[in-house]
Amino acid sequence: MRLNEAIKYAKRLLKFRLRSRAELRDRLLMKGFDLETVEAALESLERSGFLDDEKFAYLYADDMLTVHGYGPLRIKMKLKQLKVDEEVIKRVLERVMREADVKQIMKRLLEKEKLEGHEAREYLFRRGFTTKEIDLLKEGGAEM
Repeated sequence: MRLNEAIKYAKRLLKFRLRSRAELRDRLLMKGFDLETVEAALESLERSGFLDDEKFAYLYADDMLTVHGYGPLRIKMKLKQLKVDEEVIKRVLERVMREADVKQIMKRLLEKEKLEGHEAREYLFRRGFTTKEIDLLKEGGAEM
C-alpha cells in the first residue's frame, strides 16, 4: 500500500519535470516514506521507464546549452549538484557537445550581450565554456 503511494507521488512529481534518481529519492524521503519503500518505488519507476538518469541528464544538458546558453563546465556543475553519476555526466556532455553547434550558440550570446574582446571572453568563461571552445570561436573568425 505504502509502495503504491510512493510511486503515485513520484509520478506526480515527474509530471511537472524530469528529475534525477537522487533528487526523486530525496523528495520521497522528505515526504515521509521509509528508505525501503523509496528504493522499491525508484526501482519500479526505472523498470517501467519513468525514471532514467541518462535521459534526464541528456535533456537537462541539451536545454542548458541550446536554450539557456550555458557551457559544459557549468552544465557539469549543475548535474553534479543534482547528484547525477559522473560517468553519466561525461557521456551526456560528449553527446550534447557533439550534436550542438556550440560556435553558433556562443556567437548568439555575444551578439545578444553586444560584447567584444576581453569582456566577451570573460563572459563566455563565466557561462561555463572552456578556454579551448572560446579559442576555437576566435580562430573561426568571430569578432571578440
